[in-house]
Amino acid sequence: MAPWRGGVISRILLLRVDGVGDALACAPLIAALRNAGHELGALLVPRNRDAFAPNVFAHVHVVERVPWPRHGMTPASRSEALSQVRGVGYDAALIASEEPDVYTFARDAGIAQRAGFTNGWEKPLKTLRLRPLLTRAIVRSASASRSREHEVETLFRLGAGFSEEQEPTRSLARLRPLVIDGEFERHGAIVVQLNAKFISAGIDIAAFAEISRGLATRGYSVLAVSDDDVFGTAFAARSAANFIHPSNLTEWKQLIAGARAVVTPDSGASHVAGMLGVPAIVLFPSGARAPSNIARWRPWAAPARAVVADRRDDFGEVVAREVEDLLAAGGDPSRPAA
Repeated sequence: MAPWRGGVISRILLLRVDGVGDALACAPLIAALRNAGHELGALLVPRNRDAFAPNVFAHVHVVERVPWPRHGMTPASRSEALSQVRGVGYDAALIASEEPDVYTFARDAGIAQRAGFTNGWEKPLKTLRLRPLLTRAIVRSASASRSREHEVETLFRLGAGFSEEQEPTRSLARLRPLVIDGEFERHGAIVVQLNAKFISAGIDIAAFAEISRGLATRGYSVLAVSDDDVFGTAFAARSAANFIHPSNLTEWKQLIAGARAVVTPDSGASHVAGMLGVPAIVLFPSGARAPSNIARWRPWAAPARAVVADRRDDFGEVVAREVEDLLAAGGDPSRPAA
């Protein structure tokens, strides 16, 4: 690992206390910081703590979030994590969050350099609250409908001054080891990620069953995956196909890594595939925000296509055809790493 020639090697804490996909959007930033020789730590939550491969971070601190719709960390987990972070003695905090309590955490940890986001005049009260907690503020739009910058690019800006890299990498040779290590089975099936995230938008059990049948009709082996047994059982009854409930996040990532392609709503599976280079068809709900959501959250480094759900009768056939076209266009996971 070549040391960074532009400044002093630092201990840097990345704070990302949300979902798996949100965490993995930091992968190119992490790649740049690691290549610069910095010692990295992460403040994570139980649901994303295993989003990255072991040994990506020198230190991992975990906090529990209070149940939605409330915000914040549980007092006990916050206190324990603060003690750990203070003990490491970080030089800089990169706050990849818009949750105010994460900003106060970095301040209370006594970290001298703190970079994070504000929304400028779009949210003046929130900006006035967060700006004093930062030594470097990055303005990002509070309006998802107006944003066209990919989340990876937004988060990469947090690392300015800590690396010589000017843009986030798309090199699978650099990104894959951040997500998964060791051997995994190349089962070659099409993984269909079952998820109730957009059920109200029509990406529901019936839609997943149609997709599964459309893929099977074209001769593909289908592997449905879900961590929701109720949703998965309903899918199985509707589609006459079984589903797998992975025992942990590592097993789930391995199933995606071994797939020929992935079909998934905009969710963690999309971003695992995106950083592993697995071809992906990503389902987005229709509406005015669809173009900005696709621009911001499309898979980063994998061959991918977005399909907007419009409740059409042949939705399963449309998705199956997109899979076939994507693979025919060269999106084949047997290709060598970039």
